[in-house]
Amino acid sequence: MIDQAMVEVGKELCEYAMSLGAEIYGVASADLYKEHFPEKPQPEKFISNAKSVIVVGMAFNKGTLATVVNPNAAGLKRKAADDVTNTGQIAGVERYFSGDENGILDRELGLIAYRIARKLEQEGNRAMYLPSAKQDNRWFTAPFYHLPAAYLAGLGTMGLNCCLITPEYGPRLWMTSIITDKELPAGEPMEEEVCTKCGDCVAVCPPKALDGEGWKNVTRCATYGCCGSCLAICPIGDK
Repeated sequence: MIDQAMVEVGKELCEYAMSLGAEIYGVASADLYKEHFPEKPQPEKFISNAKSVIVVGMAFNKGTLATVVNPNAAGLKRKAADDVTNTGQIAGVERYFSGDENGILDRELGLIAYRIARKLEQEGNRAMYLPSAKQDNRWFTAPFYHLPAAYLAGLGTMGLNCCLITPEYGPRLWMTSIITDKELPAGEPMEEEVCTKCGDCVAVCPPKALDGEGWKNVTRCATYGCCGSCLAICPIGDK
């Protein structure tokens, strides 16, 4: 039997997140997270008796991402030394403009998550918002993984670029999570795959970090600079 009061609370919180600027919103059950991803850091690591993981996200600007697959837009000139050390284009040049946008989205989304967490606390719940891009740069691990939560919330499915592909925006989203002990109506994983397996992301990856089977060499990707080519080229949600 559906708890109508809980549904109304969930709807209100979704509307609040959208009013702050979030473009996607979903909720994953903390129990489902533990069941499907037991090897990942669990929500209860941050909030005891955690019940829900709220996922919010904002989309990248299409104009900025278009420069990722057009590195010449940066206007960077090769040096003589580049011809010796790197016969291809300058490593990481794809992020020349998008790197700044990453910072903007990180700040904006952090503020949205902070305000949602404060609202939950003011209503008598425990809540913690998590930085969207916090990681250990030595091992490329994170204290918490937002992608599994977004998948369990039903926001999208995995793509060949090892990113969540959403129907609305493809993989071009910046996401973060809020963990709370408040029980909220939770979504379920999508049954139909969003990724069409076209392989464009695999073909365009400069360091060849994608194997075409849904696995990524994270060290190779990060060493090159996590350029975002696989996000920009994806045809899903482009129109």
